[in-house]
Amino acid sequence: MEMNRIARRAHSIAPRATALDASRMMIDEKVGAVLVLEGERLVGIVSERDIVARVVVTGRDPATTLVSEIMTGGVRTVSEGASLLSALEVMHEGRFRHLPVVDQAGSVLGMLSVRDVLRDRLGELSLKNSDLVNFISTDGSGG
Repeated sequence: MEMNRIARRAHSIAPRATALDASRMMIDEKVGAVLVLEGERLVGIVSERDIVARVVVTGRDPATTLVSEIMTGGVRTVSEGASLLSALEVMHEGRFRHLPVVDQAGSVLGMLSVRDVLRDRLGELSLKNSDLVNFISTDGSGG
């Protein structure tokens, strides 16, 4: 499925972890958001933006502020069978850059980011461009 090809491994953290723990995980894993899981159940998401807006700007201590206090709950997800266009529409409407991909049971399969979609689309457009250039350059009948 196209979604599974583009989505990356989702990194997760527990609600009782701290904002500092989440920040370190994002830096170590080079991601902009981590999922908040209670066991296998998705309960929230924490992004760099959440940490800046809900910890840094408000003057909270990241070492004592719990992820559960700053996470965004009610996480929007996309099923593995959804189209990339529909996933991008969800992200655009919700004004967020990360979207968990789930299976039919709601279990997290991966994380889709705007950056990953753009990288994939750029590669696809480059290939199409190359094909068009080759087609136009070919000296065949009528050419």
